[in-house]
Amino acid sequence: MKRRLVIVDDHPVVRAGLAQLVNQSPDLVVCGEAATVEEGFALTVTLQPDLVIVDLTLGTGDGLELTKLLKDALPALPVLVFSMHDERLAAERAFRAGARGYLMKQNALSNLFFAARKLLGGGTYVSDEIRPELPSELLS
Repeated sequence: MKRRLVIVDDHPVVRAGLAQLVNQSPDLVVCGEAATVEEGFALTVTLQPDLVIVDLTLGTGDGLELTKLLKDALPALPVLVFSMHDERLAAERAFRAGARGYLMKQNALSNLFFAARKLLGGGTYVSDEIRPELPSELLS
């Protein structure tokens, strides 16, 4: 049985490309896509996916706001922040908002499946370069 993901990104081409990539996996499938905080929250609560991938910058708000809302509503749901912003500047904020992972878009092809499976298995994900710089309580 495939694990279900929701993608929240304000760029349709990014959502489509990411969905196409994920849907090629034997164990993952995209069950929904959204462009805004409001849409992402409503869709996630309705669909109850196994993982949500959230862009840090959304048109009507930001991914941190959505991550906090999801953490309050569905505390066990893992959120992977997927962003163009340098993780050295944003990963700690994402984890403090409730994310369980942070993946930079430029590293998506090589690390997306590893990061998703890590979160789905109960772990956390950040790049090896930034992991030592984050407080250990955020990564447990």
